[in-house]
Amino acid sequence: MALPGMDQLSQRDQMQVMQALNEMQMQEMMNTYNNLVEKCFNECITSFRTKALEGSEEQCVTRCVQKFMSFSQRVSLRFQEKQQQMQLQQKPS
Repeated sequence: MALPGMDQLSQRDQMQVMQALNEMQMQEMMNTYNNLVEKCFNECITSFRTKALEGSEEQCVTRCVQKFMSFSQRVSLRFQEKQQQMQLQQKPS
């Protein structure tokens, strides 16, 4: 999918824009991952007596990650739907 106005840029500028977008996307993915780890750790890890997770901690982490992934997938689908609606509205009749 081409971004609006990209065709007006030189090939070099287009590559720079795409590289910047890719870097932003990677940073956002890392932030999301770090937030997930922090949230699930803070919510689920209650004991530091052993190196391994206790059964209840492991179950909590599994539920936390599943819930987060489900939520992320749902948000992504809604975002795609909204993006498609916006594209349809921008097309000339």
